[in-house]
Amino acid sequence: MPTTQLSPDAAAAFVYAEALCLDEQRWQDWLALYADDAVYWIPSWKDDHVTTEDPATEVSFMHAAGRGRLEERVKRASGTKSVASMPLPRTLHCISNVIVSPVADTADAAIADTTATGTTAGTASGPARWRVQSNCVTQIYDLRNDGLKVMACRYDHLLTEVDGALRIARKKIVLINDNVPTVLDFYCV
Repeated sequence: MPTTQLSPDAAAAFVYAEALCLDEQRWQDWLALYADDAVYWIPSWKDDHVTTEDPATEVSFMHAAGRGRLEERVKRASGTKSVASMPLPRTLHCISNVIVSPVADTADAAIADTTATGTTAGTASGPARWRVQSNCVTQIYDLRNDGLKVMACRYDHLLTEVDGALRIARKKIVLINDNVPTVLDFYCV
């Protein structure tokens, strides 16, 4: 039976748990938080204050439709074929300002999903969904050059229930400091 409420504490705990999976490089635990058809998206900027709106027709820093695409990224980053990610940096994700709101009806679901994919998904009769917005600052320590970098982001999660457990249906990451001096991958933001 779907849960109809998600407390702010529970929403924050979920987002913190996802960040901890990234920091501890527990990739399979991180992937398990995503629904099979999840969308992961980091839009690029059109100008100083407007991001791209449609990953199908505009440039994105990263766009992965489906958990399988995320699994490919994890395989590449954690394997031995990506010179850019060897060794992987150490990361520390700091999450703040978590705000949760239910996605109550079809119109809300359309707004929440359109911000990520340009398409509408979910209906009022579908599973319970919540929009969780937060801020994230990631400290990234590069073992190769003893360098510390910072990525500042706004997170916009769309959470849903799958078999009684919370899963990420969509994660949109707005990268504030988009002048990326090095590798940008899922573990950096």
